[in-house]
Amino acid sequence: MSKKQKLELTWIGKENRPKLEPRILLEDPARSYHARHRVAGADLFDTVRR
Repeated sequence: MSKKQKLELTWIGKENRPKLEPRILLEDPARSYHARHRVAGADLFDTVRR
């Protein structure tokens, strides 16, 4: 019977993690870019990789 060893990362202050607050992201149209139409059939209009 063989046991698998687990790798644990440790660093100074690891146990003192800051509490993160939930955020709502709002789009700023002045800083956004989106193509108006497809140029080729392989154009991607989303961030999901296929």
